[in-house]
Amino acid sequence: MDVADNPSNDNDWFPPLDAATQALQDLYRTLNPTDHVETYLNKLCQHAVELVDDADMAGVTVFDRDGNPSTAALTSPTVRAIDELQYLAGVGPCLEAVEKFEVVVADQDAAAQRWPGLAAEAKTYGVVSFLSVPLPPLEMGVRTGAVNLYGTRSDGFARAEVALTNLFTTAAGYAIMSVERYRGARNFALQLERALDSRAVIDQAKGVLMAVHAVDSETAFRMLVETSQESNKKVRLVAEELLASLCR
Repeated sequence: MDVADNPSNDNDWFPPLDAATQALQDLYRTLNPTDHVETYLNKLCQHAVELVDDADMAGVTVFDRDGNPSTAALTSPTVRAIDELQYLAGVGPCLEAVEKFEVVVADQDAAAQRWPGLAAEAKTYGVVSFLSVPLPPLEMGVRTGAVNLYGTRSDGFARAEVALTNLFTTAAGYAIMSVERYRGARNFALQLERALDSRAVIDQAKGVLMAVHAVDSETAFRMLVETSQESNKKVRLVAEELLASLCR
């Protein structure tokens, strides 16, 4: 019988979809640009293990600007051990998911065929099944990372679990990336504001030196720089101290 012809199969989807919706709502409620992204990644891992019956542990692999992977969140120390086996070997589900930007899933037999060395080492930790879902890229062409689920049952992850994990990870990932983009824009604005403030203070100090020593703007700035180098202080601080001395 086709799945579409069996209404009971449709009903089987409702509980996990409801759970995924609740998990996403919980994640969205806690999104705060002032928190570290690791906070959300850890919550994502916790929810993933709760949502997927065959997932015994979860972690998140992220890549830095140079393309080096590291484990940013995990629900068990075993996750880091399995991740590092992949990083050292240069092969494995999490690396493949990010490289190809596609979901990678393997049960015990499939893992042994695709990554025999990794599968053998992972089995010593009790891990025999793998599911990795790529996170959405923060920038076009830049690898972000993947959510990795590891299981101890040899038959691996069911198709429904793979689809649910992909849906949840993609939705949660885009939410987290939006917060990161907002954080980046806010930090840039703050840096620009500080730069403008510094320039204003330095311009005022230059004006004082120009008036006192009858020099031009370039010479006044050079005097500030020289004092900065001699005192091992930033030019802004030298300018602030000069202005403060006028008020005494």
